[in-house]
Amino acid sequence: MREGTAVTDFYDPPKTVIGEVDPETAERLVALYDGLPGPVFRTSLEIAEMAKYADNVWHALKVTFGNEIGAICKKEGIDSHRLMEMFCADTKLNISKAYLKPGFAFGGSCLPKDTRALAHHAVSRDLDLPVIANIARSNREQIERGIDWILDSGARSVCFLGFSFKAGTDDLRESPYLDMIERLLGKGCQIKVFDRNVELAKLTGANRSYLYGVIPHVAELMVDNLEEALAGTDSVVVTANAPEYRDAVDRIRPGQRVLDFARLAEAEALGERYDGFLW
Repeated sequence: MREGTAVTDFYDPPKTVIGEVDPETAERLVALYDGLPGPVFRTSLEIAEMAKYADNVWHALKVTFGNEIGAICKKEGIDSHRLMEMFCADTKLNISKAYLKPGFAFGGSCLPKDTRALAHHAVSRDLDLPVIANIARSNREQIERGIDWILDSGARSVCFLGFSFKAGTDDLRESPYLDMIERLLGKGCQIKVFDRNVELAKLTGANRSYLYGVIPHVAELMVDNLEEALAGTDSVVVTANAPEYRDAVDRIRPGQRVLDFARLAEAEALGERYDGFLW
């Protein structure tokens, strides 16, 4: 409930979150808030507390992002309000739940390039925009957490199921998984890579140039079939929620571990040999 509009917000909340200590008390709270609009979430006290922080930090981030975009617009003589009116009209990706579920780092040909371009342009115009300037750094830290997670699991021979930046594509440009493979090789890990969408003979243009020009030795790690990929490895890194990778998880042999970046819920049956990144 916002200061200045608390009464209005009480009667018209976007949601009601109840952190339960015990069911009886929670039922009384549900009855107390009965009839108010919006969904009611009954959850643990810890999640309810974190929900409050997540909400307010998100609001602060929105204010800061809008102001940083506004600062660039002012330098360039652009109508920032007209711009953000168009920005907010996109309720599919911009103002939506898209991209907000915790997962792994972004990659590809668009997000890294445009983030760097805008950050660099701000510097060239003598603008200090800390949020935009540190997006790439934060993304890099997510990759570092992923690498640490794999190494801390004790993995030494690793099979990557998928390594393009987006599932169902052969786009390898700035894939965070390629970065991980490079780093793990440097740490002495043995790596195999299987990705049905990436066929070396069919790669063309920027994709082919990136693979063979920037990281040519990674191509030597690729195998043609799932059986070969799984053979002789102690850990399986799942990067994409694809049907063939669900089948692979079902074939995991005793002693192998699944490290899941793709949130394959079916893999939970593996118990202690299954670990989902940021679940």
